[in-house]
Amino acid sequence: MNTIVIGSLIIFSLTYYGIISKRISRTVAAMSGAAAMLLFGHGMGFYDTHMGIEYIDFNTIGLLLGMMIIVGLLGETGFFKYVAIRSAKASKGSYYRLLGFFVLATAFTSAFLDNVTTVLLMAPITITIAEELEINPLPFLMAGIISSNIGGTATLIGDPPNMIIGSAAGINFNDFILYLAPIVIIILFIVLLIFEFIYKDIIESDIKNFHKIMTVDENRAISNRGLLNKSLLALSFTLVLFSVHHLLGIEPWLVAITGACLLLVLSLTDPEDALKHVHWATLLFFTSQFILIGGLDKAGIIEIVGSWMINIGGGSPTMALFVVLMVGGASAILIGNIPSVIALIPAIDLFILETALFTGFSVNPLWWAFSLGICLGGNGTLISSHTNTIVSSLSGKMGHPISYGRYTKTALPITLISLVAAFFLLWLFFVVLM
Repeated sequence: MNTIVIGSLIIFSLTYYGIISKRISRTVAAMSGAAAMLLFGHGMGFYDTHMGIEYIDFNTIGLLLGMMIIVGLLGETGFFKYVAIRSAKASKGSYYRLLGFFVLATAFTSAFLDNVTTVLLMAPITITIAEELEINPLPFLMAGIISSNIGGTATLIGDPPNMIIGSAAGINFNDFILYLAPIVIIILFIVLLIFEFIYKDIIESDIKNFHKIMTVDENRAISNRGLLNKSLLALSFTLVLFSVHHLLGIEPWLVAITGACLLLVLSLTDPEDALKHVHWATLLFFTSQFILIGGLDKAGIIEIVGSWMINIGGGSPTMALFVVLMVGGASAILIGNIPSVIALIPAIDLFILETALFTGFSVNPLWWAFSLGICLGGNGTLISSHTNTIVSSLSGKMGHPISYGRYTKTALPITLISLVAAFFLLWLFFVVLM
């Protein structure tokens, strides 16, 4: 290997050591890595600031920005607390039913509102309700993380990796729902069965203090009904526009920003107040990742990975699906799904271009395999997804820390089972039945 390859790999490795070790903020580590890559690239003459900017996927950044504003203002109305209380009442005092309703509500919400913002709002509410019922919130928090990542896999806007994949591969909102939602629904119910086994010692009993939640009027959770109606109107408009954006030739980021602007106009909200809901650290983390991975691409490392994948799985549709899904899943578990998706997209694109597999499909199924691998792999550990890190941080601040070991012991087996299930469903739908 030459100096450029070795230097780029060292910068990448040190950056991810900083992210994984938690000695410094993930965002600071990513920004430092991006700056180091640009300086190294400039010095060696293979990568510079202009190239780095070209690697930033502003479609993804704009999409996240717009959805964070919409969901943040919707959260101000008490909507998420309302949903949580209704779910708790619907359980009728059954621990397992309560867990199931929380899982389904979180998964559904994460599919149509980005999961990063969803967990920012849902996690504190989950803890508050659990404390009111005097039950341990950790099973609900861990189930919430897992279901949020699974639910977000179903749509273009549900999970940031899908936003990046959709932007890079030109896949529209409807195709994500058509091809991925059925697989995600099946996997979600498999995971619900696994939760029943994992928590069998506690879910068989009823909630002793259930009467406390029955005395709560969920309608009182709605603090601003006018803003709620305007938020739901803007969100509905945004989702409709997402469903036809490919027909109108509109990029997804413009749809999200348009929806956010509509809500700001309808609600007359001060923009400074609205922007408080934007998780700027997350956007900076993603932006830095694009620049960092751009350096790896310019150094030729991504092409090496793509060639390796072609050599292993390029001759068989079944093997190709397996390799892409498992490479995505393993990468997400080990270094996180955001850096993995950014790093591997050029390799997957090369894999698809260099093989004649799945040429009869409007969207190459290898993109679905990659999406499932990356998003489901994000459940593996507390550092595998930005969602996991956010919930862990919030729960720790509220007095309910989630240990790395406890989370991994629960989530990693679920992740592996989910990946295996995804492979067999992909194989069934795109190899056997097609």
